[in-house]
Amino acid sequence: MEGFCPLASGSKGNSIFVGTKKTRILIDAGISHKATQEKLALIGVDIGDIDAILITHEHVDHIRGLGTIAIKHKIPVFANSDTAHAILETLGEAPKFKIFSTGETFEFGDLEIHPFTIQHDTLDPVAFTIRTPCHKLGFCTDLGFVTTLVKTHLKECDYLYIEANHEPS
Repeated sequence: MEGFCPLASGSKGNSIFVGTKKTRILIDAGISHKATQEKLALIGVDIGDIDAILITHEHVDHIRGLGTIAIKHKIPVFANSDTAHAILETLGEAPKFKIFSTGETFEFGDLEIHPFTIQHDTLDPVAFTIRTPCHKLGFCTDLGFVTTLVKTHLKECDYLYIEANHEPS
């Protein structure tokens, strides 16, 4: 499948599939291995074809299935340093991490990925813009407040995925 498809959203788990002709990723792995496998099958994707997992932050509803999925299928996990350390403390097992710096664009496959800071109650939470060969996509989870930085990064997105939460002021 090409395009993107939310697999799960909410306090019980978050995961989004993003695919191009060359690259297939998950943003977050907050549901079980079995549920991820089943939901991917519904859109014609085999879990073994996932090339990477990007993690927004360390809350369990974003990493619940991460250890099993990443280790069993030898999928690299992209996270910033603070998030990776917190994941290791939570999971107790070590997927193969590829560390990115928040605010710095990196490439993976045919994707250009830009992690940027959002406000949330974790160590270093991020959202992503992803440029595919044809489109700019924006992904924000647990977005409690839209900052000027968020608005700036999401400008000119062809598609936008937003999952919001309640943030009392």
